[in-house]
Amino acid sequence: MLTGANLIGTNLKKAILYRASLQLVNLSQAILTEADLREANLSEALLYKTSLPKAQLPRAVLRQAILQRAYLHGANLSQATFLEANLQEANLTNADLSGVNLRGANLEAAFLVEANLFQASVEGANLNRTILTGAIMPDGTIYKY
Repeated sequence: MLTGANLIGTNLKKAILYRASLQLVNLSQAILTEADLREANLSEALLYKTSLPKAQLPRAVLRQAILQRAYLHGANLSQATFLEANLQEANLTNADLSGVNLRGANLEAAFLVEANLFQASVEGANLNRTILTGAIMPDGTIYKY
C-alpha cells in the first residue's frame, strides 16, 4: 500500500501495480509507461467523512499503461500522456483530464461522468459505450446525454 506516498518524477516503467492502493499518492511527472495498474485505486480518500486531497498525476506519462477497471474518481490527471493506454471500464468520474493526450487510448465502457476533458487530445481513442454525462468536452462544451 502506497497511500499518501510522494513519488514525483519516479520512473515506474513496466511496474506491476495490479490492485494497488494508491490513494493520495503524488505521481506528478512520474513515468508509468507500460505499467500494469489494472483495478488500482487512485481515488480521493474519505476519512471521517472529510474529503482529502485526491491522487496527483499531472504530467505523468502512462503511455501504453494498463488501467482496466482502475478507480480514478476525482484524480488529477491534467496534461498526462495516455497514448495507446488501456482504460477500459476505468472509473474517471470527476477526474481532471484537462489537456491530456488520449490518442489511441481504449476508453471502452469507461465512466467519465462530470470529468474535465477540456483541451484533451482524443483522436483515435475508442469511446464505445463510454459514459460522458456532464463531462466537459475538449472544446469546452458540456456533454448532456
